[in-house]
Amino acid sequence: MGKKIMILEDDEATAELIRFYLEEDGLQTAVSTRGAGFADKVAEFQPDLITLDVMLPDTDGFSVFKTIQGDDRISNIPVIFISVLENEKEKGLKMGARGYVVKPFKEDELKETIKSVLEEEQ
Repeated sequence: MGKKIMILEDDEATAELIRFYLEEDGLQTAVSTRGAGFADKVAEFQPDLITLDVMLPDTDGFSVFKTIQGDDRISNIPVIFISVLENEKEKGLKMGARGYVVKPFKEDELKETIKSVLEEEQ
């Protein structure tokens, strides 16, 4: 069974693109489009990695990341930010994210970032 990736992305087309790329490589995915209640969804799915969009309709990815970091059930799961906000990369990495992919991303860039983080976790 492949590794599990939890995707938080409010844009359905982008979420489906990420899902397609990852499932193509044998990874299992689950998608959420809202930050509200995300920590509980993550705790239930127990992914090996989380991708977080920074700009969400109900909150921002940085706030969601702080919630994840403060939740003992899921705080050990590595997070990669995916965002159009290239200027927020340093902030995301300083907070403790394991990667930051800027939209629009290339398939190989996304896959390589995820692969490298998953390999570090083994």
